Amino acid sequence: MFDKYAFVKDDMKKIDDFLLSNIKTSSPTIKKAVEDLVLSGGKRVRPLLVIAIARLGEYNEDKIIPIAASIEIMHMATLVHDDIIDDSKMRRGRESVQSKYGKETAVFTGDFLFSQAFNVIADIISKENLKLIARGVKAICEGEIEQFDNRYNLDISVLRYLKRIYRKTALLFAISCESGATQAGLSKELTRAMRRFGLNVGMAFQIADDILDYEGVEKIVGKPLGSDVLNGIYTLPLIYALSTSHKKAIEDILLKNKLSKKDVNRIVKEVKLSGGIDFAKDLALKYVKKAIKFLDIIPDCEQKDLMIDIANDALKRNY
Repeated sequence: MFDKYAFVKDDMKKIDDFLLSNIKTSSPTIKKAVEDLVLSGGKRVRPLLVIAIARLGEYNEDKIIPIAASIEIMHMATLVHDDIIDDSKMRRGRESVQSKYGKETAVFTGDFLFSQAFNVIADIISKENLKLIARGVKAICEGEIEQFDNRYNLDISVLRYLKRIYRKTALLFAISCESGATQAGLSKELTRAMRRFGLNVGMAFQIADDILDYEGVEKIVGKPLGSDVLNGIYTLPLIYALSTSHKKAIEDILLKNKLSKKDVNRIVKEVKLSGGIDFAKDLALKYVKKAIKFLDIIPDCEQKDLMIDIANDALKRNY
């Protein structure tokens, strides 16, 4: 995508350079863990949105690059904490921080990243934007806690799931879009549209991610299929399946004291047969279409084309 849109290629290189030079620490272990995270890549979707939207207005590189980078740092922090909670061994096809360095180091690494994210932007962004990001991080943490508290809960509705991923994932997309728009001085109407675009892309992005637990390629996803099920995290494909005639077959397995690999594979099969994956894909597509509709307010330009591609790409993700 960076090659297709040359106007952001230099910006993304500057973000990577900024990340490496601004998340330094005197702890050799945490320094190595952080460098592993930065160099492991990732799509950099959130900072890409910050830049694309900011370029619709008054683009101030000295402020936009740190804001975009800080949002990516926050995202990395949430991934580190996610892997601790899920006891994930892999992240983006590589050994996770908690697996490689231990849970204690992973906790410190996540905390360090959160604090450093605010440190790099505290003196350069508006009070309004700082409050926006702080409120968003609070809600994201609450979404993670809600997911943890509801592990192994079979009584979960589609609506409750959507509320959870709204906070857990979609909000950081919305913050990315809104902070870029606000910092670039876009109108209130345009800023609201960009925030709504981000929210809907984020919803589609998380639903697509949850689908990977049922039909992803293990070597690419970086974790075994059915890992969420094994950890008691019930996402949209399974929630839908529990509303169909496949409910009893799935519940009989889930109510066991301990699930085997064979049990997980049977659940994945039942979810597929129930139409749960197709339901999730259809809903993700609706969110993408809704997101793109909010871009009607923008005249045709490279930035708009890039955002449309980002939205559509949410449906094609494989890790």
